Amino acid sequence: MLRALREQAGRSQLQVELEAGLGSGYLQRLESGRVAHPERDTLERVLAALGARYSERRDVLEAFGYAVSTPPPGEAEVAWARLLCARELDEATMPAYTLDCTHRLVAWNRLVAPLLGADPGTLAGQSMLAPWFDPTSLLGRLLVAPDEFLPAMLQAFRFEMRRYRDEVWSAAMLAGLLEMPAFRRHWYAVQAAPEAVGAARALVPLRVHAGGHGGPLRFRLAAEPFLRDDRFRILYFFPDDAPTMDWVQHATPR
Repeated sequence: MLRALREQAGRSQLQVELEAGLGSGYLQRLESGRVAHPERDTLERVLAALGARYSERRDVLEAFGYAVSTPPPGEAEVAWARLLCARELDEATMPAYTLDCTHRLVAWNRLVAPLLGADPGTLAGQSMLAPWFDPTSLLGRLLVAPDEFLPAMLQAFRFEMRRYRDEVWSAAMLAGLLEMPAFRRHWYAVQAAPEAVGAARALVPLRVHAGGHGGPLRFRLAAEPFLRDDRFRILYFFPDDAPTMDWVQHATPR
């Protein structure tokens, strides 16, 4: 993994050794497996010299037996994620936006504003999960058949948050969400059901009202995590019927 990260970064072993303050030849021994258990601080310096992102850093440290906590992304990491996903969001032919592991809105494409009927910038940095459970919110007012969709959303939430269940910030986030009556009602119902083998988000369609459309739009949701930092993911709204596909085509800004 270290060799692959170094080659991906286009760095020589000597360059990394100099930047990380290592002795000559140490990285070669580390990459070849002749150093069985390097100090954590040594690995951290190597990873910093390689510009490793969170998931890459976690995988390397865990491979050497070190536990890694998962803090929410900081401002610099959010800025990096926003820049990284810009092209993919721009090229998507359906509404799509980027969230971090706390479900905060990071970035969005040109089709999100027509879908929401509002400027997504007003939601930047805010949770995109909680508003679905508030019928007076911008997202809550869009929902058709909330009792069908919200449990499916919580199944996905339950699956995605398993890896963060021991994090202090995750427990605090859940406690805040449980203060919402609709969230609390659906959450305990989902908790009582058998756990799904996956997020299963696409099994139940999202039906929403959208401005300028006579009937509800139907989407299937799919999330794709970032490869280099899986605390970020892009959520895609795939049209699920012909009227919705037609709406997407006409809503796309020219």
